[in-house]
Amino acid sequence: MEITLSRGSVCMGDDVDDHRRTVDVDPDRTIGSVLADALEDYPLASVSGEVSWVAEVHLGDHERDEHGTRRSPVHHGLALLHVPYPTGEATVTPLSGYFLRTRVGELARRTRGGQVALHFRYLSDGQRHTREQFVALYR
Repeated sequence: MEITLSRGSVCMGDDVDDHRRTVDVDPDRTIGSVLADALEDYPLASVSGEVSWVAEVHLGDHERDEHGTRRSPVHHGLALLHVPYPTGEATVTPLSGYFLRTRVGELARRTRGGQVALHFRYLSDGQRHTREQFVALYR
């Protein structure tokens, strides 16, 4: 079955080229295994500074309700990806073992139209803080 991979833009001009890619996957694979492959093969933009991305699974497509209001697809966070700057190793924090272990075909059966997408949402304020730093910043 086909699913879509996409990512958000990191700056003005970054969205000139479409970030969407369609890939064929076995419906018996888990969305976690698709995410693992995407982390190896799907390029996330690099910027000057510490950033984070949230990997999400989107189920369905944008729809309009009876009043014409556009509704986004249902989405669930799968993992938090953190890219340190200027050096350090990127980390991945799982957010939902339940969804990570769910087969892609099962996710498609839960949607109207069967659309499944893996989307990386960019967080520009993705810097890590100790608890004390966070409290000092936002108290």
